[in-house]
Amino acid sequence: MNKKCVIRCQCKFCVVSNNFHVFIPSHLIERDTIIDDLQQKLKCSDRAVENLHEKIKELLEENQHKSEMIQSLNKKIAELEVDHKEALDRIMALQKTRSRTSNSTQMSPASFLERNKLQEIYKITREINISNRQLRSVFNFKMSEISQLINQLVNPVLKLKNIEIQSTCEIEDLRSFYKKEALEKNLLSNKLQELCGNIRVFCRCRQDPGTQTILEFLSGEEISVNQNGNRKRFSFDKVYPPTATQEQVFEGTRPIIASCIDGYNICIIAYGQTGSGKTYTLMGNEDNPGMTIRSIRELLRICQERKNIKYTTKISMLEIYNEAIQDLLSKQSNAQLEIRTQAKIVVIPGLTEIEVKTENDIRRVMQLGNKNRTIAMTKMNSESSRSHLMLILYVTGVDNVSGATYHGTLKLCDLAGSECISKTEATGQRLIEAAAINKSLTALGQVFIALKNKALHVPYRNSKLTHLLQPAFSRDAKACIFMNISPNIRNLGETLSTLQLGASVGQVSLRKTAALNF
Repeated sequence: MNKKCVIRCQCKFCVVSNNFHVFIPSHLIERDTIIDDLQQKLKCSDRAVENLHEKIKELLEENQHKSEMIQSLNKKIAELEVDHKEALDRIMALQKTRSRTSNSTQMSPASFLERNKLQEIYKITREINISNRQLRSVFNFKMSEISQLINQLVNPVLKLKNIEIQSTCEIEDLRSFYKKEALEKNLLSNKLQELCGNIRVFCRCRQDPGTQTILEFLSGEEISVNQNGNRKRFSFDKVYPPTATQEQVFEGTRPIIASCIDGYNICIIAYGQTGSGKTYTLMGNEDNPGMTIRSIRELLRICQERKNIKYTTKISMLEIYNEAIQDLLSKQSNAQLEIRTQAKIVVIPGLTEIEVKTENDIRRVMQLGNKNRTIAMTKMNSESSRSHLMLILYVTGVDNVSGATYHGTLKLCDLAGSECISKTEATGQRLIEAAAINKSLTALGQVFIALKNKALHVPYRNSKLTHLLQPAFSRDAKACIFMNISPNIRNLGETLSTLQLGASVGQVSLRKTAALNF
């Protein structure tokens, strides 16, 4: 794989990443313009729909108010009709009384009072008839107004229904277009990362002041080792001298973090002898964190930026000790688990998964896991890790627009020391631990050799370590491997062995597929 090719281009359709230029087809830019136009039309349609909704709401409120008024008027009319009927009945009764006394020539005082009463009733009846006519007039007028309002309301409602149908069709078209464009964007981003290499190998040298160094840093990609006067040169994707900061080292892994959110399996591994700075590279310290915290911080930042996608993040932490998997987050001490393969997916049933939302949540989980990790004193280090540590971050994203679901994982693996057993002077239990470590690291080397030679069978199941790392070295996965070395002349043999393995891994090219991990 030739990674030295550099093409200089000033074209506005090219994207530059790590000295690689990727041409963006013009139809993608035209589709972005179409998407913007559709979004503007959708916003205008939404505003028109909102205005119509407000107008309809006002008309309905006015209609309700007038309906209440009509009900009140109807009630008054009914009361007046009842009063009118009672008055007519009283008039008839008085007229009968008057007819009986009509033969009398002289009107008595009682008859005079009845006559006055009759006049008063007549006056009341006349007023009732006038009120009745007025009420009927008001009622007819209000009913005509309501009919006009209903007629005016019919056209906006029909128009609103048509707008809603058009908006629904446009939204569906836009959702389909968005889903297609998001897929093409992810594929283009993945293609850009593939051009840089699906497996990237970095070399980092630890600081060891006051010792005789055997290393010479020729450039940002080359390093040489002085072996009894003979200079051996090695090339990597990036070489970090002892003066390199944690921020500078992280820049090499930053571009692939977004691939995890897009649904790919990402792995960052630290390899090297005990005391070469593996744990510092991955974990760092409280004031100067390593790749783990920085990678998770970058991942959470990207998740927050993508407003249209809802992400769920869970974390697990385990160690492989003497070829046994131990859950470091389990409440049961020494809980051992087994690996299972389900539809070509490697899973660990029963492994504790804790949902995390912030960087502080992740730090607390890591502190809990580190307390349960197996360490011991060896000749190489006073606190040497006697197991392989693996932190797994599961990311699930659901796109609110297209409905697509993404499943990605980020694995960070701090391997145990790769030095020979003779250098550790281990005995008893330490000797058993060292033998298990060397066996698993040998199996890892065999996997790299098989991948390099494009063998039909890759021996992933020769150890628990390689079995768990299988998703990181197959299909569209991406891996960053840090080869950690010491500049001390006393570690010449281990340094050469690490650099030789790293140079061999740098020639591995994974088989690529076009499908995303949806």
